[in-house]
Amino acid sequence: MKTIVILSLATSMAGCVWTTRAAEVSLESAPPVVVRTMPVAGAMDVDPALAEIRVTYSKAMRDGSWSWSTWGEENFPELIGKPRYLPDGRTCVATVKLQPGKFYATWLNSDKFKNFKDTNGQPAVPYLLSFRTRESGGGGSGGTPAEMNQLLNDNQRAVLAWTDRQFRSFFDARSFDGWSDKERSDLETRLIESLKGPQTRDYFQAINTLGAMRSTKALPALRAIAYERADKNNRDRWMAIRSLGMIGDKADVPELIHLVYHGNQNTHWWAQISLVRLTGQNFGKDWNVWGKWWNDQSGQPPFKPEIIRWWSGQAEPDKLAESLDESDRKFLADLKPKP
Repeated sequence: MKTIVILSLATSMAGCVWTTRAAEVSLESAPPVVVRTMPVAGAMDVDPALAEIRVTYSKAMRDGSWSWSTWGEENFPELIGKPRYLPDGRTCVATVKLQPGKFYATWLNSDKFKNFKDTNGQPAVPYLLSFRTRESGGGGSGGTPAEMNQLLNDNQRAVLAWTDRQFRSFFDARSFDGWSDKERSDLETRLIESLKGPQTRDYFQAINTLGAMRSTKALPALRAIAYERADKNNRDRWMAIRSLGMIGDKADVPELIHLVYHGNQNTHWWAQISLVRLTGQNFGKDWNVWGKWWNDQSGQPPFKPEIIRWWSGQAEPDKLAESLDESDRKFLADLKPKP
């Protein structure tokens, strides 16, 4: 148990005196505090298509107990259904419907309402979450890279950072917003032609540049690479998956869910990351939960849970997912930068 020195300010008619006292404080005895929110508190460019607000506390919380309170009636997010806790027990999620160009604020506990409590019944420290949505949704993807990064778990962030280090020379960081229609069309035509092979550096760079361009013309060719049911070198597959996430067509979600249990590490991790980017959700490697969530979305293409065999002799998805746990642990350990 750590000893923390607490400073308190004592006042009297004669003036102010600083006093100190030592208190035995531990994580278990301290009240829970907010350690992370999605969107980030104070954000000024939140995608109005964001479907969930998430708040993560410093410790396990009492299930079914929360206080999302108004700061101002006109600024309170429109809630869809009841909030819920994720399996980690620390993260409370509220499904919302946001409007573009609007300021939002909500108290997470307040002086009056204190139902965010830890498992021992201790109320959390009040926290005011405020943010502003941008004027438009900015396309079909699930938020900006910064917003996506907030939703990723630690392992997904590690894969993202490692990929940026290892494959930076294949990626295209240019902005194509100022290009004329002709310039853009000419480049797309050349790059899509490059996807016919052979698998040279130009081929791999074309996959990634088409993603950076948000090229909807390239969707058929990129999908053919990403979803080919065959034994193959998977570098072009996961790069195509990455680009599909950047382009942002949610019709790719059902196929990407099946790639969550693909045996190649880069492939199934990038399937997770692209799903987060496309949907604003994060169910990690649990393809069953991804599928159930997708089927619950009205007006979306159906997710069909029958097995997709990505290679010969493939096990059933649940058995395959179990077998990937050990190889993933080694894969993630090897991603850490060498000293």
